[in-house]
Amino acid sequence: MEAVIIGTAGHVDHGKSAMINALTGTDTDRLKEEKERGISIDLGFASFPLPDGRKAGIVDVPGHERFINNMLVGASGVDLVLLVIDVNEGMMEQTWEHLEILELLGLQKGMVVLTKIDLAGEEWCDMVEEEVREQLKGTFLEDKPLCRISAVSGEGIEELKKKLENLTEDVSPRDLHAPARLPVDRAFSIAGFGTIVTGTLLQGRIKTGDTVEILPSEVEARVRSLQVHGLNVEEARGGQRVAINLSGLQKDDVERGSVVCMPGYFELNSLMDASLELLERAPRGLKHLDPVHLYLGTTRVVARIALLEKEVLYPGESSLVQLRLDSPLVAERKDRFIIRSYSPVTTIGGGVILDPGSERRRRPRRFRDGSLKYLRELEQEVKETDSDKSFVEQKIRQLKMADISRLETSTRLGPDKLKSILAELEDEQMVMALGGSFITADNLQEWENSLLSFLEDYHRKYPLSTGMPRAQLKSAIPAELSLREYDAFLDYIYHKGEIELSGDKVCRAGFYPEPTDSEKKLLEQIISIYKNAGFQPPTLKEMSSTLGKDVNYLESLLEYMINRGMLVKIHDDMYLLVELYRQAVQVLKDHFARHETLTMAEYRDYLQSSRKYMQSLLEFFDQQKITRRKGDYRVPRKLEQEGEVHCSE
Repeated sequence: MEAVIIGTAGHVDHGKSAMINALTGTDTDRLKEEKERGISIDLGFASFPLPDGRKAGIVDVPGHERFINNMLVGASGVDLVLLVIDVNEGMMEQTWEHLEILELLGLQKGMVVLTKIDLAGEEWCDMVEEEVREQLKGTFLEDKPLCRISAVSGEGIEELKKKLENLTEDVSPRDLHAPARLPVDRAFSIAGFGTIVTGTLLQGRIKTGDTVEILPSEVEARVRSLQVHGLNVEEARGGQRVAINLSGLQKDDVERGSVVCMPGYFELNSLMDASLELLERAPRGLKHLDPVHLYLGTTRVVARIALLEKEVLYPGESSLVQLRLDSPLVAERKDRFIIRSYSPVTTIGGGVILDPGSERRRRPRRFRDGSLKYLRELEQEVKETDSDKSFVEQKIRQLKMADISRLETSTRLGPDKLKSILAELEDEQMVMALGGSFITADNLQEWENSLLSFLEDYHRKYPLSTGMPRAQLKSAIPAELSLREYDAFLDYIYHKGEIELSGDKVCRAGFYPEPTDSEKKLLEQIISIYKNAGFQPPTLKEMSSTLGKDVNYLESLLEYMINRGMLVKIHDDMYLLVELYRQAVQVLKDHFARHETLTMAEYRDYLQSSRKYMQSLLEFFDQQKITRRKGDYRVPRKLEQEGEVHCSE
């Protein structure tokens, strides 16, 4: 860890600011009102070196219940917390509320600091420490380090620093390769410098000169300069407290609650799926669509809670929910949030975001799409250490098929981490790469089964067709695939030996069209009709009426005849028996043996046909490069090489 962010929590006037002053030499009470009243109202920030040389940032939060909103902002993005307790007063109302908030935010690391020990005897301190230890049982601070200090005399301050050093050694580093995201906790202007924002950089990197996006304003700005712990830097990294000087912004483009992020990665959403826990001390149950104040990162919005599993969520219970926000905001999977009752305002619960960009969910009794199952899987993944791998697999399943670029945008994982996860998933045969895109193994198997079943149905319905058109077969796959992805999918099944590909047609491996006895009789009828019609063949509609057969079925019979060399397709609605086709070619040869050019009228007279049919036949010869049109005439082109039947579809 190059940097670590330490948060504070505790009741008003229990010595948080004084402790920070003793640790850092910085007075974090910067407002005039804070000086006058002797209490913290807004957030304060300071930094100090740990004994091993690493830099630690520390966030001072107000302890008064009237300023709990500011405390929630300050608790966002910290790596560990110091729960500050005045040894002369012990655990108080706001101590408990802060502790509940920290637990709801998923904090796992921290320690307890007993302050003002210069005003109490050792025996009293021992008794309070024992009492606090007992009270903290069952919380994340149970068995965590405890330190006694006096900000006045300096007693215990060095010990506190050493314990903090030990506590920060195994803090998980932030993902520096992920797209940058910084929730803004302060925004202000300085004459001659412009707009300044501060916050904890949750992930990624920001460099001087970068272009960043401001949400929800949806404007872009350029990073003019950066500071970390008051020092000018060229690059800020995830896990650091950062001040950013932005250029190109209007006064109202950024404020507390805004998010500074890498452009193109993050979205504003008003519907989010989440797992919610209601505190046992909540004054009442939560009903479906009850309004609450929701705190996420440095943002506060009003939200309605759509209960997805219960009619009422009672104190001490948890449930899958959908958050329906009055104002859209930026959130990520695993982000923690707090809810406070709408009125009177008090902390009643919190939870974790499962899907930050969901669609509107209906109540469970009307679910038909497996939404609850999907959300329960996401909920379980959030609890797992290796949840990113499960998340990527789920995201691929949700997207049906996705390339690296789309996965980077939708998962917001850094490219190196994403590629590593995809390699693991491929090794475990949980996903496969096809044509540069990824698909889950179970989706791939489902699509393969669906496509093969679709083909078999087609063969049963059209047993004389050599195969199904590729474009038509695409409808067998329950997903919108690009042409590249679809071709890669067909190629995969082909190399498994399941299908055969021939031009535009696809058939099951080993399939060969074979007419039944009744179809053989029908084919004889068709041959007879075409033979009698000569060079004025019937249209498909006319043939359908004569034989009493479906047009699509007739087309499959004609296709069979073409593939067996019995028929030539001149255009979509004109077919000739191969014998007549060869006769027509021979007429051309005989004519051009005596003449240099041929008119349509001359050819019509030779074949005793009409202009409509001869126009189609001569255009076919032009397409086959047997003849070439020159004005109103035809001249020979490759007629001397004409010896084979030319088929065109």
